[in-house]
Amino acid sequence: MPYPVGGIVDIVARTIAEPLQAKLGQPIVVDPRPGANSTLATALVTQAPADGYTWVIATLSHVVAPQLQTAAYNALKDFQGVALLANATSVATVHPGIPVENLKELVAYGRANPGKLNHLNPGNGSSIHLAAELLKSRSGFDTTSAPYRGVPPGVNDLLEGRLQVGILPTPLAVPHVQSGKLRAIGFNGDKRAVVLPDVPTFTEQGFGGAQVTSWYTIAVRAGTPPEIVQRIHGAAAEVTRDPETRARLEKAWCEVPSQRTPAEIQTLYADDFEHYGKLVKSLGIADES
Repeated sequence: MPYPVGGIVDIVARTIAEPLQAKLGQPIVVDPRPGANSTLATALVTQAPADGYTWVIATLSHVVAPQLQTAAYNALKDFQGVALLANATSVATVHPGIPVENLKELVAYGRANPGKLNHLNPGNGSSIHLAAELLKSRSGFDTTSAPYRGVPPGVNDLLEGRLQVGILPTPLAVPHVQSGKLRAIGFNGDKRAVVLPDVPTFTEQGFGGAQVTSWYTIAVRAGTPPEIVQRIHGAAAEVTRDPETRARLEKAWCEVPSQRTPAEIQTLYADDFEHYGKLVKSLGIADES
């Protein structure tokens, strides 16, 4: 797992691992290896045998991070997509000390107060980072990226006011919004969250162009025998169809989409590699930004 314990990727991984163990008859160890913008853990898969025993939870960063830095692998050629687990939603939040109630007011505040806003960046090329940069670039307001190794380490600074803005995975944002420690100003999803019915979506507020969908998939090393890929795929497909597992993922505010075949997941990787590669270049995003 390329991210720290406690983040949304950790939640998805552990939600899936338990029922998958039963389906496959094998113990599954969730091994957090955060660092190097997700490339550290991802590279480990290419160093393991192509036998289906070493997986990575590949997110949008899987196809974006290598375009920001030198990676020890080819994101498309060195991996085989196996199963689509979930898509994630997120919430744009601000520290209560910032006098804004929605995205338009955030934009206006940033324009009027250059140098006073910092936003949480859990890793360049992550969906959260790209959403913030899109919002910033397309709206023309001032905010500075504050890099962290994943979302959880940056949340404390957001709660303390050392950061002012954070687009957070929904399950991490909701408790802080409900307690009043953070204010929700926009929901990054196709429709409003049931738990935050008064928070309009990005699209409702006229910022649909800044909405970035993050997916969570299982990937293995390229060259893994097709029958092994299919066995893992079949087990994961059963698990994501299971009502109990779906309920747990949805409780974490993940959308559970229709399953895709391994070939379709490879196409997803290739399409987003091209789409977000162009975005990274147009925004001038680099590894150190």
